[in-house]
Amino acid sequence: MKLIRFLLLAGLALSLVSCGSSPQNRKDRAEAELTEETTKTMQEYQSCVKKAKDDQQQLETCERLLKAIQTQ
Repeated sequence: MKLIRFLLLAGLALSLVSCGSSPQNRKDRAEAELTEETTKTMQEYQSCVKKAKDDQQQLETCERLLKAIQTQ
């Protein structure tokens, strides 16, 4: 019985701590995710350009990836 009570209290304490993340922590996480997505999209753009070579229509499709990065 004491073990169950302890586990419930520990779980409650952990959930309260995790909910109390500061705005700065949330901002830092959001910026890290944005940087990761930007890097991923840039890699996709570079790969797209390499595959497109001289195909103008494909290059225009690749440009959409670049524009998506620039609007962030």
